[in-house]
Amino acid sequence: MNRASFSEAEAFLAVVDRGGFGAAARELGVTQSTISRRISALETRLGKRLVERTTRRITLTEAGVAFASNLRDVLTRLAEAEGHVQSEGSEPQGVLRVTMPTAYGRTMVLPRVAALARRYPRLRFELDLSDRYADILDEGFDLAIRNTEPTQTGLVSQRIDRYTLHVCAAPDYLAKHKPIERPQDLVDHSSIVLRTYTPRSRWRFEWSGDLIEIEVSPRIIASDMMAARSMTLEGAGVAILPSFLARKDIESGKLAELLPEAGLPAINVYASFPHHRANLSKIKVLIAELQREPA
Repeated sequence: MNRASFSEAEAFLAVVDRGGFGAAARELGVTQSTISRRISALETRLGKRLVERTTRRITLTEAGVAFASNLRDVLTRLAEAEGHVQSEGSEPQGVLRVTMPTAYGRTMVLPRVAALARRYPRLRFELDLSDRYADILDEGFDLAIRNTEPTQTGLVSQRIDRYTLHVCAAPDYLAKHKPIERPQDLVDHSSIVLRTYTPRSRWRFEWSGDLIEIEVSPRIIASDMMAARSMTLEGAGVAILPSFLARKDIESGKLAELLPEAGLPAINVYASFPHHRANLSKIKVLIAELQREPA
């Protein structure tokens, strides 16, 4: 495969994975017209139409589906070969682009990234800390940290962590308000909730063998879990906090855990990455670091 035909194949697969010419152009760092030109050249050379274009979407022809499958196998083997070469006697290098939730990223991921940066001086990082949903393929990330396992095709996921949830309040707040002895009592208290797309004002518990859903009226809505923790520490209300933020505060007495017998779900954390990059050493070392037990 010469340089031109490789560029055409790369452009075609980028269009397939990203779902459009514009997204493929952003991923490959070229113009949309360049992507269109490469696809046209590929179709001309093969003598087959691969992509049906409309103003709103692209659709693969039967020939396009078959070619994409075969091409993906080729590029996967190429990535595997690259990964094997990188892993034999040479340290990870290059740029590793990672997206992650803000609070979990600051607390659990950044210290591990710093450790890798000290260990591998030729490895560079671009880090996106945000609670928005980032499309890994569309935005060109190498790896995403997620609280749910993605179902998007073309991705591989590995579980890297698991944390629990806890109902918390500051002792000063509890001293001034009614006792909380069952989930229903939370309705009469000031609540601090997290907002992603909408405020998370429905709190679900397993209590005495029953599933209970409580609709709270938030006094404070925060877009960041670390802000919710800060307001809880200041005595502004009651919040459901993850163990990676609340554990030390509970142990030190800065926060009191309420309703410890209430069943709140444990949350799995996943690292997800494009399957054709699975053997790259820079991804392997980060996942290994994230799965390592804290010192």
